[in-house]
Amino acid sequence: MVLLHVKRGDDEAKQFLVEVAAATPCAELTQQLAEIHNLRLKVGRLTAAAEGLARHGPMKPPEQQGLDDETPMLEDVTDEGDIKKRVPEHGPHYCQDPTERRTGNAPPSDMGAIISRTVEDAARLVSKDQIAMKQLTSRKALLDSIDAIKGATMIVYPMGLPPFDTVRQILDEKEELGGSAAGLEVLDPEVASVWWASKELARDKLLSDFVGKNEKTKIVCKLQKKGAGAPQREPVVSKEEQQAMVSFYHKKQQESKVLEANNEDDFANSAWANPKALKNAFKASAMSRGGQADRAPRWASWRHVAPGKRRQVARQICAVVRLNGHVK
Repeated sequence: MVLLHVKRGDDEAKQFLVEVAAATPCAELTQQLAEIHNLRLKVGRLTAAAEGLARHGPMKPPEQQGLDDETPMLEDVTDEGDIKKRVPEHGPHYCQDPTERRTGNAPPSDMGAIISRTVEDAARLVSKDQIAMKQLTSRKALLDSIDAIKGATMIVYPMGLPPFDTVRQILDEKEELGGSAAGLEVLDPEVASVWWASKELARDKLLSDFVGKNEKTKIVCKLQKKGAGAPQREPVVSKEEQQAMVSFYHKKQQESKVLEANNEDDFANSAWANPKALKNAFKASAMSRGGQADRAPRWASWRHVAPGKRRQVARQICAVVRLNGHVK
């Protein structure tokens, strides 16, 4: 199976891993990747809405969203022009919504925990940590997470949610994304395109025509809308490597500033600054071999040296001459 690291832009949250056979048609592959991408976006919107449902209860009617309980509505104005004071209906587990989009009548803590646990499991499927853990994403797992949230919602709210609640609209496939930022991220599986190595995977070919028949191949591909052109190339240096390089550069820059500010000559007393260190090292080497480094051996003449040792004595004399420059 070929491992695909699918990306959509530079957002790490929109990346996922998929395994497909090398002989998969590119048309089927493109549709499968686009559907998984759309399902991941749907799960992300659903988890955010369901978490708000568990904390702050159902949503207010559209005309009351964003308004607090003390803001008078049109029906509160009498014929005489007076404003009737409304008494807000707060339940026993009231928790005010900071955005004033929900009523604040949250379910009991134990019932709300059912939705929260289900939401956490679903959010884990679309987390960017899935890439680091090398976890594959499948269409079936995403659909199961949606069904799990739907079941948890029915348990907590058996009477059902109002039709204008976002959770119900997402579960009933009645969500209106036209004109919103979330709608721009949704891809049409029929016209989407997949790019790899600056090449668009033609729908009338197989995946193996581009990446080969090796089933252990791993590629990084990008999803694009039809006609959007080639996506941006992958950076040569990863984000982590770039941060390490910048950190190393700043560290060296600080060290250079410290050296420039240090005008004292205290370094002259260091062992590495001794100009005779090399000479002393050679002397110590000569002494370790049992000879005298500062004086050449005194011989009356070559006649007193055994013929087998003359070469050895000559080497000692030459070594001392090179070290001292003269024979004492």
